[in-house]
Amino acid sequence: MFLFLLPWSPVQSSFSQNGGSFWDVGNRFEVLDPLRLPLFEEFSVKPEPLAPVWMRYKGRFWEELCLWVLPGRVKDTLEENGITFSPLFGILSLGDLIPRYAVRWEHKYKGVTLRTFWRRHLEGLLMELLEGRVVVDLLGYRERKVVRFPESTKRVVFEYYRSGEKLKNTQPHRAYTLRYIVEMGIGLEDLHRINFLDYRVKDVRVSGNLVTVVLHGEGRYI
Repeated sequence: MFLFLLPWSPVQSSFSQNGGSFWDVGNRFEVLDPLRLPLFEEFSVKPEPLAPVWMRYKGRFWEELCLWVLPGRVKDTLEENGITFSPLFGILSLGDLIPRYAVRWEHKYKGVTLRTFWRRHLEGLLMELLEGRVVVDLLGYRERKVVRFPESTKRVVFEYYRSGEKLKNTQPHRAYTLRYIVEMGIGLEDLHRINFLDYRVKDVRVSGNLVTVVLHGEGRYI
């Protein structure tokens, strides 16, 4: 099974479904709580009310993913095998319950940006999570700078072309790609089968442990 690395979202919903405190709900990466607590205090973040990450984040990727309308098995797969990054929390599982926050990667704490702070403090944990894994990397440029991939990690990335021109803003395309992979049970040997809307795989390039899947389309829908 792939490990899915999903993008952070600065746009967040005010929705809440849990009245408890972040410190009491037992999220997946509690080992990071001693690093998170001073950040809550530094940036005056309230630990409640809470919502799952997949409902809290509302950037274009998350809106197009529409996890709330997908089959339960898809949601379960992503909660078990998907992680996302956060300038406040470091890393999160998709089912983790979090409050709304306005902290950004560029904000500084103890003289360094939060990007640098988390890159230092997540290295050991990410080494453990990523060692020997096959990773579907759907991160944006901000989060990718936080990650140092072990040499043993095989990483799958995507390039998208519309009418022959390479796209820069690919958040919705990455969301549709993820949906297709999980719904159709795509594995490493099946990447050539990915298709959504009018996008199809034109090439799968392998260079060492990096697999680049190239999709072309006319962009009639996104």
